[in-house]
Amino acid sequence: MTTGKKVVGVHRTASLRTAGGALVLAVLSGVAGPQAYAAGDDDRERRSAEVLRELVPSAEGPGCAAAVGRRGGVAWEAGRGKADLATGRAITPRTVFDMASNSKQFTAGAVLLLAGRHRLSLDDPLSDYLDDPPAWARDVTVGDLMHHTSGIPDYQDLLEAEGIGLTDPADQREAIAAIRASRPEGPPGERFSYSNSNYVLLAQVVEKVTGQPFPAFLQREFFTPLHLRMTLSPAVDVPGKAKSYDEKDGSFTPESSPWKQYGDGSVQTTPTEMVRWADNYRTGRVGGPELLTGVTRGAVDVGDVLRGRGIEKGRYGAGVLLLPDDSLVHRGDWEQFHSTFKVAPDRNTAVTVVCNADAPDHFRAANRLLDIWSR
Repeated sequence: MTTGKKVVGVHRTASLRTAGGALVLAVLSGVAGPQAYAAGDDDRERRSAEVLRELVPSAEGPGCAAAVGRRGGVAWEAGRGKADLATGRAITPRTVFDMASNSKQFTAGAVLLLAGRHRLSLDDPLSDYLDDPPAWARDVTVGDLMHHTSGIPDYQDLLEAEGIGLTDPADQREAIAAIRASRPEGPPGERFSYSNSNYVLLAQVVEKVTGQPFPAFLQREFFTPLHLRMTLSPAVDVPGKAKSYDEKDGSFTPESSPWKQYGDGSVQTTPTEMVRWADNYRTGRVGGPELLTGVTRGAVDVGDVLRGRGIEKGRYGAGVLLLPDDSLVHRGDWEQFHSTFKVAPDRNTAVTVVCNADAPDHFRAANRLLDIWSR
């Protein structure tokens, strides 16, 4: 991943990468473990294990965890490598990772949930949800934020331009202040330009409408009703979380940052819980028709930003990318956590692969797993 390069589905990478934050630490909640998938398939499990072994050749360094979901159940899950090199703790299906930009789908879901309750509209101007808004905020809509068509620069670039590095403390207020002091780089609504600022602002919109901290809203409306063992908490250790590692010349160094932004990232969970969540795209159990139709309504063409990553075309919807075959996909890269989330066109099968060090083939591995379990 090129340092500093912003790509759709990526929580921007840099020499140090860390999840965007939350001011309130929610508790990992839900059922004691994943549902079992009754129709086990030895050949599929063998082939899936081989995909993971190819992705992580050595179990003695950092590694990856992966899970496959089928209609709300868990068909397969596994981990390989070390979650903590200092202690030798292994990566297992219960190891927690930072999901980085794969968190954006929950932020978009929260906005769609409120839209379904007529608490806001995607056509509302951003200025409605900011105190003393800058003049340009009247021209940016909530829908522009969701679909990355606002033209607002990435707050990470803005903070770094102010001399605030990734090893310096920076929270949500500083990010929003930097955004307010900027201006869109082009007319809002005209073209796709991936920016983490959009989803930081969406979290602000949710807080303004509900009067409660964004992490608490996600916990109450999404994680608890769906019995998901998830939490939104940036730059905070949670039980069972892997450490992330940067590799140089064959040696691994832990990598972290004190930045504390949220809305654009920071959901902490396992691949297993992510594929359990994915079934909501089939059932609409939380959010109902408004969320299900909102994923595709207004989706915008992303152009050729993903060429070279195996994706020639796509449209950005509500926190996920829609491919021409109607599958859903998103990537997250933040700190040295790298994740791929994908849901099959029929919404019956989902895959998540997450690693705690650079793993160039994790996107390909997710595609291979989805192919194995979708047939």
